[in-house]
Amino acid sequence: MTTIPVVFTFDNRIVLGAAVAIKSLLETASESTIYCVYVIHPNLSESDIHAFREMFENSRHCIEFVKVLPEYFAGLPKNNKSWTEIVYYRFLAQEHVLNFEKAIYSDVDVLFKRDLSELYELDITDCEFAAVRAEKNTPQAIGHKYFSENKNQYIYWSGLLLMNLTLMRKNKTLQNIISTAKQYYGRLKFFDLDAMNIACKSFKALPFEYVTLEEIYVCSDVEKCKDWSFLKSVYTKEELEYAKRNPAIIHYAGVLGKPWHRKRPPDEYQKYVDVIPKKLKRKTFRDWRKTLFSKI
Repeated sequence: MTTIPVVFTFDNRIVLGAAVAIKSLLETASESTIYCVYVIHPNLSESDIHAFREMFENSRHCIEFVKVLPEYFAGLPKNNKSWTEIVYYRFLAQEHVLNFEKAIYSDVDVLFKRDLSELYELDITDCEFAAVRAEKNTPQAIGHKYFSENKNQYIYWSGLLLMNLTLMRKNKTLQNIISTAKQYYGRLKFFDLDAMNIACKSFKALPFEYVTLEEIYVCSDVEKCKDWSFLKSVYTKEELEYAKRNPAIIHYAGVLGKPWHRKRPPDEYQKYVDVIPKKLKRKTFRDWRKTLFSKI
């Protein structure tokens, strides 16, 4: 059996999306995998926590909750919508996942399609992170902001990370990212992503299938997708088509919006909504407003 720590970070506004992500993670685990899920959060209620624990009852998997107040990240750039202090919480893994040398972090606007053992077993001895490349790091970058201070060949997404916790602790990665976010306060666009790419110099590239964007997943021709404009700087059409056919993770980021904001979520997403605890199916006022104006 292989025990794999998986870190999620979210607040009480996104429990539905988080519950679906976690449920799909558990349901796609191989028989030899044990997931130890860590939820690092600022404000989940005891009733929310109890409902999440229900999902793990009578299973071999486990879940732990760590509460960290937003003040920990005081003074860092944020907004009052989706990108609050919570975007920085992923890097707290180095402080709170203490019994492992590595951990997987994932955003919650995802659906897991297969077991993550192959990802977890990758050798990242010399890298702080393994991550999926978004595009080439050049002044001609289209989908992301270019920083001359970023010395990496590529811009990496922060939505799925294999973290080398041992090296992160040694290099004080969390502290470096916080320092970088403060230093570039007025220039950051994608707060955690930009700060991570500027602060960190050692990445291992993961295949696109670990962040298969929904637009790529559902489109008939990847070259006609909006995201092709920047993805083509890194990937061939064949590589994207392979990820489309064989996604490890579907990431609901982009023009189609979040599944829980839609009048009709995709069937493979809805099947998990149907089986999560009722307590975790709630939507916020913002969710309902987005659903009202959703075209799908």
